[in-house]
Amino acid sequence: MVYRFLKSASTHSIVWFIAFIIWGLMRQFGQDLLDGPNLRIEELALIYGVLAMSAGIVFGMVEVLIPTNPTKRTSFGKAVFLRTLIYSMFFFLLTILGISMFSFFDESGLELGANYSFMYSKEMLLLLIYCFTVVFVIHFVKELDKKFGPGNLMKMILGSFHKPKEEERVFMFLDLTSSTSIAEKLGHFKYSQLIQDCFSDLNAVFKYKAEVYQYVGDEVVLTWTKENGIKKSNCLSAFYSYKKRITERSNYYMDHYDLIPQFKAGINVGKIMVAEVGEKKREIAYHGDTINIAARIQSECGIRREEILVSKELFDLISYNDKYTFVSKGEVQLKGKAKKTEIFAVKEIKL
Repeated sequence: MVYRFLKSASTHSIVWFIAFIIWGLMRQFGQDLLDGPNLRIEELALIYGVLAMSAGIVFGMVEVLIPTNPTKRTSFGKAVFLRTLIYSMFFFLLTILGISMFSFFDESGLELGANYSFMYSKEMLLLLIYCFTVVFVIHFVKELDKKFGPGNLMKMILGSFHKPKEEERVFMFLDLTSSTSIAEKLGHFKYSQLIQDCFSDLNAVFKYKAEVYQYVGDEVVLTWTKENGIKKSNCLSAFYSYKKRITERSNYYMDHYDLIPQFKAGINVGKIMVAEVGEKKREIAYHGDTINIAARIQSECGIRREEILVSKELFDLISYNDKYTFVSKGEVQLKGKAKKTEIFAVKEIKL
């Protein structure tokens, strides 16, 4: 939660600083219509910086504490209403803070009370409309970023994937263990709720640079750039962080579903092709043996009663660490592959 807050607060602070600068520029160009104090550039920068940091902290807290994710206990409509109410109150307080700072630096001789008359002016209405527009744009872009995956939105805008490109990536296929029997036990409605809760808890993996590629039934496909996946064994740490998150919420799962979900994973690394596909519905698609082998390795977990298996290619890159042990399971004939593939079971070292 702290990581999410810091990341959200810093992002919002930067965006709001830029937004306040744009507002300041528009205000300067419309100075004949909008009266008010004239300040030096460094004074404006300080004021906008303080206001942006305040906005970043508040918006970061709201984003973490009042999620609009429908799988959370707070309904989407209620979350939107609460956010709007908080934003309205915050903009009111932010305006008071801004007026106080403008009055402190103002050398035109206007009294503080005169500056507060701004709150009842047309410019205040324009400022509120502008701020809510910025909020809308921020959340619209964030939703698009979630849809296409972190960083992919800008790449799609720039046309980076119009032609297929070769990349080296790590892929993890993460699947619910004993999903068929669980579905029969819970029924399709409650089973769907379980999947929602499980995938909601995937937030635990994002601090390890994981990206969600696809949700397929009760399975999720995670991916990393080769550098991010290998660094500090992020791809393994993500799995065990997710496992820890499920364990921490074991009481919740027992109360609601009378079971604690367990997951198995297969991981591989290698070259793949990435391209933007579709017309009516666009998305980033990965193609190649690397992703197919990762899926086949995951299917071996149930056969060999292992919670996580990795390929020889990945083992060669991350085996030198003091957090995990690896045991070779020999070479296996993966479905659809002519050559045998050596796989390794992974165990976390408890410190």
